[in-house]
This record gives sequence, C-alpha cells and structure tokens, in this order.
Amino acid sequence: MKRRIIGILAIIIIFYLVIGALLFLALKKAAKDTKLAVDTAKFQDLDGTKAHIKDAQKGFKNARKYVLVFTPLRVVPIVGWYIADLQRGLNMADSGLEAAKVFAEAITPYADVLGLKGQGTFLGGTAQERLAKAIQTLSKVTPQIDEVGKNLKLAKNQIDQIQTWRYPDILPGNPGTKISTVKNSIDQLESFVVDTKPLLVVLPQIMGQDSEKKYLILFQNDKELRPTGGFITAYAVFRVNKGTVTSEGSEDIYRLDDTLLKKVPAPAPILKYLPNVQSLNLRDSNLFPDYLASMRQFEELYEFTQAKKEIDGIISVDTNFVVNMMKVLGPLEAYGTKFTTDDVDACGCPQIIYELERYADQPVAYEKGSRKDIIGVLMQQMMAKAFNAPKSTWPNLLGATITSLRQKEMLLYFKNNQLQEAVEKLNFAGRLHQYDGDYFLINEANFAGAKSNLYIQEKVKQVVKKDKDDKINKKVTIEYKYPRKMDNCSLERQGGLCLAGIYRDFIRVYVPKGSKLIQSSGLEVPFTEGEEFGKTVFEGFLTLRPEGAIKVEFEYTVPIKIDGQYKLLIQKQPGVKGHTYEIEAFGKKQKAFPLETDKELIVKL
Repeated sequence: MKRRIIGILAIIIIFYLVIGALLFLALKKAAKDTKLAVDTAKFQDLDGTKAHIKDAQKGFKNARKYVLVFTPLRVVPIVGWYIADLQRGLNMADSGLEAAKVFAEAITPYADVLGLKGQGTFLGGTAQERLAKAIQTLSKVTPQIDEVGKNLKLAKNQIDQIQTWRYPDILPGNPGTKISTVKNSIDQLESFVVDTKPLLVVLPQIMGQDSEKKYLILFQNDKELRPTGGFITAYAVFRVNKGTVTSEGSEDIYRLDDTLLKKVPAPAPILKYLPNVQSLNLRDSNLFPDYLASMRQFEELYEFTQAKKEIDGIISVDTNFVVNMMKVLGPLEAYGTKFTTDDVDACGCPQIIYELERYADQPVAYEKGSRKDIIGVLMQQMMAKAFNAPKSTWPNLLGATITSLRQKEMLLYFKNNQLQEAVEKLNFAGRLHQYDGDYFLINEANFAGAKSNLYIQEKVKQVVKKDKDDKINKKVTIEYKYPRKMDNCSLERQGGLCLAGIYRDFIRVYVPKGSKLIQSSGLEVPFTEGEEFGKTVFEGFLTLRPEGAIKVEFEYTVPIKIDGQYKLLIQKQPGVKGHTYEIEAFGKKQKAFPLETDKELIVKL
C-alpha cells in the first residue's frame, strides 16, 4: 500500500513536472512573440506588429491550457498564491494584447500619415493634404479607443491583485521591481488612453475642419526663466484651415508692446523687483504660474494693441521644443544663417540656442532690424520641412511633439471651453492641479535680464515626518549652483553676449492650502506667506552671482491626513529642465530623480 501511494505521488509529481515544462516553453514562446511585437512596433512596422500580436495571443492561450492543470493547487497554502498570480498574469497578458490589437487596427487607416509601414487609406496628395484628410475621419477612431481603454482597465485590475512583496528583488531578475514597473506603465497608459479620447474628438475642430482657426504663437526664452516657461521674446500668427497651416507673419514682442494703447499698472512683483518698470507689458504678462491665468492676462493687454487680431488660442513654445524638433528634422536656414543643434563652446549650448540669444541679446530692442521676425521664419521653415520630410521621420516628429507637451516645453490655451477641457485632461495646458494629498511646486522668475538659466543647477531635497503633535512636518532644502564665469553685461559693451549675469530670482513655492511656515533661511528677502490658486504660497527673493552657490532651507506643516499611505504631487515649472529631487518620507528614502514632468509619489506606510 505504501509503495502504491509513493508510486502515485511519483506519477503526480512527474505529471506536474512535465506540464510545468510544457507551460514554461509555451510562456517562453509567447513572451518571445510579445517582444517581437514590441520590436517591430519600434521599427514602425504595423503589419509585422499585428502579426506578432496574433502569435503572442495564441501562445498565451496555449499556456492557459497548461495552467488549468495547476488550478487544484490553489488550495495549497503559499503555493496557491503563486498559481493565482500566474493566472492573473495570463489574464493581464490577454487583455493587454487585445488592447494592442484593437489599437493597431484603429490606426491602420492612418499608417501612411503616421509614417508606419503598412497600407493606409490616405495616400494621395501632399503630406499636408493627407494629414488634413486623416483628421476628418478621427471621429471613427473613438469607439476603438474606448475598447482599448476597456481592455487596459481589465489588465490593470488583474496585475493590481499581484502583491509585489511575494517577489522580493533578492530573487534573480528583480521580479518585484519589474512587476511594479508593469503596474505603473499600465496605469499610466490606461489614463493616457482614456484622456486622449476627448482630444481626438476635438482635434478636427482645432485643425480648422469646420471653420478656419487663428492661433497666436508665443516664443518663451526659458534661458531667462519666467513663471510659464520663459521671457516672451517674439510672437507669430498662424492660420489653420482644414488641416492646412499658413503663417500670417511674426514680430518681436517689443514692437507689439510699442503699439499698446492703454497703460496698465505693473503688478507688485514687477514694481518691487523691476523698479524701472511701472506699467505691465505683454512681454512681462506671464507672471502667473498657471498658464491659463497668464494667457488671459496676456489677452487683456493684447486687446489694447494696434496689431491685435481675432485669435482662437495661444500656443507657447520654448527653446527646448525647437531643439527637440531639429534633432528629428535636421538643420534649418533663415536670413542666410544655418541653424543646427551642434554644441557651441562660446555658450556650452546648441548652436541654435546661441544664435537665438544673439538675436535676443541686444542692448536696444529696435536694433534687431530685418531679423525681428526670425522666430516666425524658423517656425515656418520647421513646418515646411516637417511636411516634406520622409514618412519614416513622422513617428519621431509625433514623439518629439508629445514629449514637449508632457515636459511643458509646449503649452496650449484655447478660448473654446471644450477644446480647453480636452487639453487640460492630458496635462498639456500648464494648469496648477488640485490634489487630494500633499502638493509641491517651485515657480521662479528671472528678473535680471541675463540668460542665467542656461547654467544654474538646482537640487531639491524634502524630508517628510510627523511632529510631536502628529502633524505632517516638511523640511525642504534647495541648493543652487552657478558654475559659469560672469559675462560682460554692460549696456555699453561692444561685443559678446550677456548670458551669465547676476541671477535675481523671484521664487514662489506652492503647497497645500492651510500649510504654515515655521522658518526659512538663505533668502535675500525672506519668505512671506499668502494664498493663490487655492493653495498656500511662500514667496521670497534671492540673488546669485556666477561661480556662486546658495542653499535655501525652509520648514512648514501640511494640513493633510495620512491613512496608510503618503501621497505627494510635484508639479514641474514650464521651461525648467530636470532639476534633481530627493525625497525622504517617514524614514523611507526614495531614489533621486530628475523632474522632467509632473510626478506623483506614493509611499506605503
């Protein structure tokens, strides 16, 4: 009897080992096909991607048959966890691949417009005409987008049930980290797909499908930082009619300011830190950290200019946007000058940035002469080159544009409420968010005129803990370094650019409403406490010289409740490039990261 039992157990073990081996091979094949689908997608091969998605789906379906054999083992303590997780993983793979399949089918008609290898629908005419035709049919895509979102939600529900603590990183391959990465990726992808639908609905309207649209394009010089991204140096007007984009000209912002028919008193920060400026100019109107509020301030002034035109929205771009696009398109030419992204020793920056600073850095604005509209000319050149570029570069152009929107190097404002709501959902509108946890935004304005933000480095450290009264206490340290030697910034200078000058920084820190400042140090003008945009704001002022360093420290309490987890939203100021953040929350140190876009941090307690 004993031998029979041992024999049966041996057969069962061998059976499960064989099934386990077959399951491993099936999963390996399915994973390989999934990777091939990803790789072919990277090579913009839509037909190949769809074929590999189909193979991967077959592979996971085959693996599911073997997993069924292990289902009885779910009642076994501990072992049952991993069997259940395996089934959840397969369910997630099924839903994720189905989402990919539906998405691939949805974009198939647009293959040629998107520069993908595959037979699209819009093949005739110029690139701009094909794009216009494609935009007309976008409404047909929205039902498929709904299906993609539905499948991603199913995938998210499955992987969220897998507990990462069961898979410690001491195991080969760091499985816990990989599972967390997949969770975050699916969560972000689902949110992006759901939020993209309203934009797809209104995109034909934005592109002038029903009626012509006119947009004001503002160029913000992020090297002279201002609250919405940079000092406004130039503007252009573009017309969009049924997807066709044409320029109506461009001009230096000082010239537009010269046509103002009404004088508006300058706000308090300008009167205090730019004492020679008594009136509010268009070039200084972007003082609100919320882009919508700043553009409405801009509009109010614009209405009193002699050059005003009826516009449907305002789009702002900075130097990083220009560089990102040129890295895809290659060099541009304007007024006999070839503009590239090659580094220039004179400024330690791309040549296009150096040339634009040469254009902007004139002691007297009206000396710019015939090059006053250079920004508009460059934008027109960029669009012409994009529409005439090979199809293969279009996915890279789309990627560069989305990256610039995510990193707030391009900001959108529309007067139409439906259009505005659509871009706000995707966080493309530069808005200050309301948040149900801790909140943090550093917003700075360079009131010195020099292009110091080319060189200044910032490192932000936050330590979060509970004080003796069980309140949330935060200590923040901001370290500024200015490693560049000082330039000659005299108005009487005969040559050379004033890039590295004295940095005069009006700094505001936005935190949850009701926060209380305990102490601050390191500022020339100490922090004062106020309220704006439904938040508490600490504002102060500092001066930093080239080759110098400053440490600003402040401490405050935050009126939020902690229930099992600490949530923090850090918003990025437009125009700022990757300041380093270090967060220590309740004794748990988070890995340092560059703040490239808004970031949510959740710490389990």
